[in-house]
Amino acid sequence: RAHWQGLQSLSRLADAFGSGKLTARSQMKPSASIYPLAERINHMADRIEDLLEAQKSLLHSVSHELRTPIARLEFGLELLDARAKDPDLSKRVKAMEGDLRELNSLVTELLDMSKLDSARTLRLEPAALSEVLRECTGMLPPSPHALDCLLPDDLGELALDRRLLARAVCNLLRNAQKYAGSRILLSAVRHAGKDAHIEITVDDDGPGIPLEERDKIFEPFYRLDRSRDRATGGFGLGLSIARKAVALHGGTLSAESSPLGGARFVITLPT
Repeated sequence: RAHWQGLQSLSRLADAFGSGKLTARSQMKPSASIYPLAERINHMADRIEDLLEAQKSLLHSVSHELRTPIARLEFGLELLDARAKDPDLSKRVKAMEGDLRELNSLVTELLDMSKLDSARTLRLEPAALSEVLRECTGMLPPSPHALDCLLPDDLGELALDRRLLARAVCNLLRNAQKYAGSRILLSAVRHAGKDAHIEITVDDDGPGIPLEERDKIFEPFYRLDRSRDRATGGFGLGLSIARKAVALHGGTLSAESSPLGGARFVITLPT
């Protein structure tokens, strides 16, 4: 029986580690019959955590170091464009400036994601959720798609990092702008009871997301085939950043099918 309990303990540890709790370790006593196995699992977990931390540190360092050469190139191109008398040269300079802006945006998103990975605490403050969500709609770029909002005033206040949650919602709305046919819907509802929580949903009437892709789209740099081109594809970081921001609030972000016919993204926050 003790042997079986030990195996169950290691199974729970594996589930916790696999769900992202990288600090989870076995606390099995040395007298246990499978203690050597528990120690090997702990050693493996230590190694994986170290490798991931090293990867995050490298990503942050490289992204930060790219800032300076990008700024120099931007300055150089501005000078070149100011002196360019040849229309063809000026056109090429403008194209290069566009490429640099794109590269600069990528570096910014990489740094933002790195900061979320290393975040341990949030700047929590009471905020009216409906107000925060309405502010998000004013942060969006112009779009031909209609944006409808169903945001009741009785959502109440939540202790949240206002800027970070707004970033998550804005990323979802911008994603909807890329793929919607003509309509986007932002809504929220508070659920009472034992499992009290708030659901924030972003729906669109676009092509939707295949079932087998709905977890993969939250991985950094992952993009669906239809979004490979620059016009709509972005960098494949927006959804990953959104999920990390929501997770720091103790919530979840998932993708579903929308009643509008396209994709639905659901943020669930504890109250």
